[in-house]
Amino acid sequence: MVTSSTSSLQAGGTGQPWSLRGVIAAHRLLALAVAATCALLLAMFLFAVLGPKAGAVTDATTCSQWGSANWNQQTAYGRLYVREHGPIDGQTAPTAIINLINNECQVAYGEDVDDTTSIVQAMSGNF
Repeated sequence: MVTSSTSSLQAGGTGQPWSLRGVIAAHRLLALAVAATCALLLAMFLFAVLGPKAGAVTDATTCSQWGSANWNQQTAYGRLYVREHGPIDGQTAPTAIINLINNECQVAYGEDVDDTTSIVQAMSGNF
């Protein structure tokens, strides 16, 4: 016959099975630390899911933020840029404007000013 040294009964020979309430009551500090850790993990998860989202791209958007914008946001801004500032080198297609902005923001990145340079400043070379 095979016997096991582990038992689901409490130590001390009381013969009562373990319960979650009994373990928490016996180890309050540890249970509090586990609860705080779970709450912190849940808060971090919710912040990542529900936290700040990238807003609309505007003239004040920095080159760093431009790189984080999705394709739809960049395309919408490409159209807006042509409407407000006119064509660049005869280019009016949003994809051409996006490529030009990307090129100028790469220059700003090379100068290490991409966090402070707006798209309009990059396009004019004013940084």
